[in-house]
Amino acid sequence: MNSNARIVAACLTVLPVIAVAQAAEKHSMTYRKTEVQTVSRSTFEVGDVPNHNIVQEVSRHVSKFSDTRFNPTDEWVQSLTDEVDGTGTHRGQFIQFHPGGDRTYGSFEGRHATTTKTDGSWAVKWEGTYKYLGGSGRYRGIRGEGTYTGHSTPAEPFVEEGRETVEY
Repeated sequence: MNSNARIVAACLTVLPVIAVAQAAEKHSMTYRKTEVQTVSRSTFEVGDVPNHNIVQEVSRHVSKFSDTRFNPTDEWVQSLTDEVDGTGTHRGQFIQFHPGGDRTYGSFEGRHATTTKTDGSWAVKWEGTYKYLGGSGRYRGIRGEGTYTGHSTPAEPFVEEGRETVEY
């Protein structure tokens, strides 16, 4: 075997080991959001039925993840809502900023419902699914999905919890 053939043979032996070492690691985690700040909001009345609105909103969120290695320091969300009397569907995109400048981003969609009691108080509940579409730095190539549920009342303005499995 000549020296070039030995080099090729050595590379073919080492490359699979490197590929296994660089394989994505699976992470299952939960999160809880209790802080949200509306940055901008536009509401358009459709006019086909009473109280039918399209709402476009940009908001900033703070989340705490069960896996502290993943905890983003900031999250920006763009959402589009189609609702009648506060009940309907929502979808949008998110980008999360992690320590050191790495980012993750994805999309979501779900349903929400608003109820009003006879005393005039209200409650909103929502649920949906989301998926990671990509990222940068250590999260380059991130893939995964999750589910979320949330609620809001005048006494408890915003709580959302989610469960996800991602690979990066």
